[in-house]
Amino acid sequence: MTAISDHSHDKSPQSDRIAWAKTAILLGMGVYFFLLILTGKITYYINMRFAWLVVVGAAIFIVLALVNMYSNLKEADEDCHEHYQIGWDILLIVALPLLLALLIPSRSLGIEAVNGGISLNPVGVAGPSAFQRSPLDRNILDWLREFDRASSPAAFNGTAADVIGFVYREPSFADDSFMISRFTMSCCVADAFPIGMPVSGPGASDFATGAWARVQGELKAADFGGDIMPVLFADTIEAVDEPQQPYLYP
Repeated sequence: MTAISDHSHDKSPQSDRIAWAKTAILLGMGVYFFLLILTGKITYYINMRFAWLVVVGAAIFIVLALVNMYSNLKEADEDCHEHYQIGWDILLIVALPLLLALLIPSRSLGIEAVNGGISLNPVGVAGPSAFQRSPLDRNILDWLREFDRASSPAAFNGTAADVIGFVYREPSFADDSFMISRFTMSCCVADAFPIGMPVSGPGASDFATGAWARVQGELKAADFGGDIMPVLFADTIEAVDEPQQPYLYP
């Protein structure tokens, strides 16, 4: 039985426990959201420009918890209980997202989330400032947008590039090649999309698929997977930690 209607004036121990469990779940959700914001882990799930919505949601959960706490204490003082009470099964369903969040560590998307390959196409519409960045300040998304605007892949021959991403490979890639990749996120992790640019270099085979790396070198039009495109010929490839902000925002 998922719910009971209690119109008696004696508050049962089970009703009391359910009422306080409801308060604990609301408080737990609010605190969890605030912790995600304070630790920066909220960026694993949503675009930072929407973080204010999480703050509002966290505040609402905490306010509801405090209201429930006040109601529980008031009912205890008055020794009365006269309202529609939910059951434990409903509470467990509501608490399930919080339990999963606590049991599964927060982490960003990585190579295991790539399904169907890496896209070479830019995502979203670039603002004017994106094309005013100097070559060494451009990230993978900036470069793909530049490639998309260019009249020829050879337009970037000899241009220096310095990018960070995770290593992605397919069986057809040469041993000294991989794609340096990142996920883009427009709104939340549900719309995350993997993009990348081709890399070639003598040390490429030393880096495992999924490892984060910084690649510095020069662009040159070359064959990659049967197509002529700008390829980053690496002068140096070095292992790096995953950036604090692993996603790129269109």
